Order: sequence, then C-alpha cells, then structure tokens
Amino acid sequence: MEQQAQVIRIVSDATARVAVKRKSACSGDCHTCHGCPHPDEIVMVDADNPVGAQKGDAVIVRSDTGRVLKLAAMLYLMPLVLFFLGYFLVPGGSGFRMGAGGAAFAVGIAICVFVSRNMKKNDREMHFSIVRVLDE
Repeated sequence: MEQQAQVIRIVSDATARVAVKRKSACSGDCHTCHGCPHPDEIVMVDADNPVGAQKGDAVIVRSDTGRVLKLAAMLYLMPLVLFFLGYFLVPGGSGFRMGAGGAAFAVGIAICVFVSRNMKKNDREMHFSIVRVLDE
C-alpha cells in the first residue's frame, strides 16, 4: 500500500518521522456518509529513508499490504469464527450455547490482544519505507 506523507523530522541517517493521513476502508465520500468518527486523522510513523528525504518533503510511503490484510482478518474474523464454532459445536440449550459462543469470542479477543502486544514487544509492527520524494 502506498500513501502520500510529509516528513516531519529526521530521526537518524536511515529513518524519518512522517505524518500520514490515515486511509479509511470507505470510498472517501464523507459528505454523504458521515460514518467515520475521524476521517482526517493524521498518524505519525517512523519510516526507512533510503531516498534521503529531508524535513518538510512530501513523499510516498509504502507499507506491507499483505501484512495489513492478515492482521485485519485476524482482528475481525477470528473472534467471530470462534463465536460461531462455540455456539454450534457445544451441545445443550440455546442459553448454554450462547454462553459457550460468548466465551469463545472472548478467547478470540484475548488471542488478538496477545498477538498485538507480542508484535510490539518483538518490534514486528507495521514497517514503512519512503520510496520517493514528490516534486514540489
């Protein structure tokens, strides 16, 4: 995934802090939807700077799209899948099955939190890289 960003400061010889406008999954028609709580949210990230961008430069930043999709699938789908597995695979009345589904959903959320914290601890979060400086 490539996005336009602006270099805020140079962190080191190989790293720059950039401000990236967070993209939403919608089409960007905010005037018709009003569904996004913060459509213009700006995120500060550190990015590899192999092109030598300087403070104030407008740049193109690339992130690993496949990793984003895997994390989104895990976050949104795993707890839901576990809920349905818990609901349909546990014998008993509907109240007991809903309780089992809710417990399985909670386990899915706990797994997501554990994986997220583990990624932060092991410095395996999203990786960004500046691929080019835009002409002024």
